[in-house]
Amino acid sequence: MRVCNQDLEMINNSENMKRTGIVVLLTLITMIAEIVYGLITGSMSLLADGIHMGTHTFALIITFIAYLIAKNHFKNPNFQFSTGKIGILGGYSNSIVLGITAIFMIYEAIHRIISPQNILFNQAIFVAIIGLVVNVISAIILSQSSSGHEHNHSHSHDHNLRAAYIHVLTDALTSILAIFALLLGKYFDQIWPDAVVAILGAIVILKWAHGLLVSSGKLLVDYYPSKKEYEIISKLLEESKSSIFDLHLWQISETSKALILTIKPGPEFNKKQFYNQVRNKCEISHITIELN
Repeated sequence: MRVCNQDLEMINNSENMKRTGIVVLLTLITMIAEIVYGLITGSMSLLADGIHMGTHTFALIITFIAYLIAKNHFKNPNFQFSTGKIGILGGYSNSIVLGITAIFMIYEAIHRIISPQNILFNQAIFVAIIGLVVNVISAIILSQSSSGHEHNHSHSHDHNLRAAYIHVLTDALTSILAIFALLLGKYFDQIWPDAVVAILGAIVILKWAHGLLVSSGKLLVDYYPSKKEYEIISKLLEESKSSIFDLHLWQISETSKALILTIKPGPEFNKKQFYNQVRNKCEISHITIELN
């Protein structure tokens, strides 16, 4: 039986999937334009922005597919705790794509420093501005998606959507840096700022990718600091002169947690009352209590 939090999460995911699809289309069109004009104008920063946007198009497709799989298999009983972690897996996969993209950008930029090429600055700046506008529009679409539905857990995050949002933000960053580098090159007759700025942008992207990789990875391996919940449960058990033998708490989705608890009940222990208290105070969706 599905709980309310997971039903609400699926409603949110359906809305996020629609918005992600719109962003995929916008990004795909801009990607093609930037790569083509980057090759024509010889701009490394513009070409890097286009390639970067290309990998982000692929990453956004991963985000979309993750939402689609989660939606189609939401009621599949073979997923023991529903499909909440599919979105987290999508976010984790996208963090790897982000990291690979940044490394590729650094490699290409270093190559351009060693072997500089002429740049058609005016054309490159024009297309970079178009790319920036598309990225800003995409960011607005996704930010509305992330805040469009509230849930009961203020600390939870949609890692799949967060990955898509970071991809769009990094695209916007590289577009801004590309414009800045191209303006420097145009007015100071220098080519090297184009490649140097691309490296700086890649370093920022690596940092964002690392943060997403760590946060989503922890959820995938069921890493969850349960000190707060442990203290709440311990206090409740002390009131009934009971004690904890074993406790396992982990997140089964972006908004839901599960608990397996083994206790030695005291003389004043009331299982139904204790169950409801733990569920409400710790915001846990699935609770299994074993009495020893």
